[in-house]
Amino acid sequence: MRALALLVLLATPVAAQSPAPKPSTPTAAEKPFLGTWEGPYTSEQAAPGELRLVVSRDTALKASLTVMSDEPIEAGEVRELKIENNVISWVQDIMGMVCRASAMINAGTLKGESVCEQGGAVAITASWVLVKK
Repeated sequence: MRALALLVLLATPVAAQSPAPKPSTPTAAEKPFLGTWEGPYTSEQAAPGELRLVVSRDTALKASLTVMSDEPIEAGEVRELKIENNVISWVQDIMGMVCRASAMINAGTLKGESVCEQGGAVAITASWVLVKK
């Protein structure tokens, strides 16, 4: 009886598993930007606050940007993320506005600016300096 059960188990086809995508190696241009960056932003049109930018790579370059302020801020996913000519840039919807951001690493800090548009007009501009945590 045991032999029959063993034969049945061995004869049962195993469900095919698709291999997980392999992590890719960060490029030389991406490496300095990878990690968690935090720091203040300033804007004449918005309340002051802090930003947390997390840049990572597994199968693709990814980022998340969190805005921390006294006022609740709804922020969508980072999209159109790219690193070219030592500049990281992305687009993100924040509070119903389309915000375009770009930054460069300068003396160990990530210095950047964001321009948020609503209805085709600039609604908010902000500048920020983030340090790697």
